[in-house]
Amino acid sequence: MNSQSHNEWESISADPDPRDDLGYVETEWDVIRTKRRRTSHLLFLPQEEQLLKQEAFVIATESAVVDIADYR
Repeated sequence: MNSQSHNEWESISADPDPRDDLGYVETEWDVIRTKRRRTSHLLFLPQEEQLLKQEAFVIATESAVVDIADYR
């Protein structure tokens, strides 16, 4: 890591604001549960059509998904 990157990393709060500090944009997503071959999956689809056209989606086994509020 170069000096500038290190300084930027060090300047970020231990509890950064997702939008202001990290540049995240909040969006609404739909969750669809499926079951195939005895394995449950979750399909996350953005409600905004433009994001879906950009192939913004997530497929995960249900056991791999956790509620981050449980880890605070």
